[in-house]
Amino acid sequence: MRKKRATPDNVAKSRGDGRPVRKDMAAAPRGQGGSEMEALIARAEALREACRLIMRETVFEDGASREATFEPLTLRLFAAASELECKSLQEVVDLIEPQRPVATRAGLERRAIEAVMVGTQWRTAAEIRQLVNPKAVSSRLTVSRWQADGRIFGINHRGRKLYPAYAFDATWQPLPGVQAILSVLTGYSPFRIAAWFESTNSALNGRRPRLVIGRDPDAVLAAAKSHLVGPIHG
Repeated sequence: MRKKRATPDNVAKSRGDGRPVRKDMAAAPRGQGGSEMEALIARAEALREACRLIMRETVFEDGASREATFEPLTLRLFAAASELECKSLQEVVDLIEPQRPVATRAGLERRAIEAVMVGTQWRTAAEIRQLVNPKAVSSRLTVSRWQADGRIFGINHRGRKLYPAYAFDATWQPLPGVQAILSVLTGYSPFRIAAWFESTNSALNGRRPRLVIGRDPDAVLAAAKSHLVGPIHG
């Protein structure tokens, strides 16, 4: 025969000296927001501690072997505790709202625009004039002629036309390869062209066309032609 000294119904946890603390002695959960979660965790912990106390405090009157007598009971008790713990933890997990990325179309477009605007230097016609020839009377005529001939492109920003630095060589003359690429991308808006130059391109081994145009214009031209066949840049 055996006598129970503690049960899951009246035990919440044990003190450091091994004596149980009754549920009516346990502190109340802190705050309404965390009370449900704390109750779920405490429920699993209470059953685990009750199992330990039952095994430790049971007194044998017939002198039977503790290990032989309680092996089946031990397995059942801890199986029940494990099952309740898993259920309680799952309920805790379900209470918490996970952080998830917010990928709205507006957000994606904003990031794409920001990448285009900060990915390179943008120059006005007046700035290009100073870089090409500080003594030139009119910069607009030269830059306008380059754009009319399809040698460069520019985007509108706050009422001004801006031109990307990667479309020019070290002397601020239009790169020869840019004209061929613009002829392939005919029909694209200036900003869409800029976005293509800024995007990583699988045909260029993940590099951005603006970073390759100065060294390997033929590769960028081939990538532009492939782009028309199907979207391959990420």
